[in-house]
Amino acid sequence: MRRDCGNRERILEAAGRLFHERGFQPTSLDEIVAASGVCRSNLYYHFASKEELGLAVLDHLVERFDAHLVEGTLRDEGRPARQRLEQFLAAITDGLEAGACRRGCPFGNLAAELAGDHPKFRERLSGLFQRWEDAVAACLRDGVRGGEFRPDLDVDRVATALVSQFEGAALLSKTYGHVGPVRAARATLILLESR
Repeated sequence: MRRDCGNRERILEAAGRLFHERGFQPTSLDEIVAASGVCRSNLYYHFASKEELGLAVLDHLVERFDAHLVEGTLRDEGRPARQRLEQFLAAITDGLEAGACRRGCPFGNLAAELAGDHPKFRERLSGLFQRWEDAVAACLRDGVRGGEFRPDLDVDRVATALVSQFEGAALLSKTYGHVGPVRAARATLILLESR
């Protein structure tokens, strides 16, 4: 029986799933080949090294995250700012629950594992987190202008704090095995509200 020797997308999906479940370092190329159903030569046709594959997986995940959650939710000016933040956090909660809280955040996992020793991963991950902070800050500004959030809010600092809180909550949810920390993070949005 001949293995399917095509489809870069299948390699990205399989590698992304394995990196999220097991980590980048512990996942072997043989496991990615087996999970994707492609032959080894096809993997090397698309990706010259495991690092190149890892960066492509990260870019793929970031592209989807940016499109659906950053641009599609946080920057959707057609809805109130508080609702956008709630929907964003609900999507994070749903993602954690879908994996029974075993996997955590793929970006937080990669940052913890690779950002200290791999400059290319650190650069891409910091770019993602910065865009996420910028989108949260823009959402908060909209909420301040619309009277939803306190007028004295330092939106840039609060955006950094919220992203840090969400990532920390995802890590705790992975550690505890339940979404309680993410729900607690969602509940703190009330502190931002205008009185």
